[in-house]
Amino acid sequence: MINIWGLIYTVLLYEFALWLKKQPHFNFINPNVTAGLILILILYFFKIDYTKYNESACFLTLLLGPATIALGYPLAENIDLLTKNKRAIYSGFLAGTVTALLTCYFLGKIFHSDWQLIVSLMPKSVTTPIAIEISKAIGGIPELTACIVALTGIYGAVFGHKLLKLIRIKSDISIGLAIGAASHVLGTSSCIERNKPKQVVMATLALIIIGIVTSLICILLF
Repeated sequence: MINIWGLIYTVLLYEFALWLKKQPHFNFINPNVTAGLILILILYFFKIDYTKYNESACFLTLLLGPATIALGYPLAENIDLLTKNKRAIYSGFLAGTVTALLTCYFLGKIFHSDWQLIVSLMPKSVTTPIAIEISKAIGGIPELTACIVALTGIYGAVFGHKLLKLIRIKSDISIGLAIGAASHVLGTSSCIERNKPKQVVMATLALIIIGIVTSLICILLF
């Protein structure tokens, strides 16, 4: 019999988190954060080995790749929107990628961090499947990279729109590019939840191109 208890628990917890978000007093919370925290507490208090849980929920991990590829659908549906804004889009991607990498590098050096830790943090704004491969290629710790990528995505999903609203960014194109470039798939999911098609398209484009550009720059440099 296939061991899928971890898969079942994870899906049920996420469904509970979605239900909780629909309640009047809890609509500000992010389902990913809620489900993740509850799952961590369950594993900790019931002394459940993470390796065993991961083995039983591995089917969800396998879906990361297809889920990322599926985001290409809104790109095909809105190709005109992409071509009209190509100069701003691609120059922004390059600037954002270089800034993210250099920030990790110099902050790591300032705080005298271990080199392996620095390179593990560099792909933090890239979607998980790509980030793990980048981390392996440049000598990082893939498990640490996966954790940092998840935290970056959660932060962007929870605070990204609020921060952009605070600095009065109103363009859906700009918001989508910023969210997707900084917080990959989880940030993009927050655009989907808000039912903003233009933001979803731009965020999707951003997470794909940022992944490619980051891969090339990291491998060429390191």
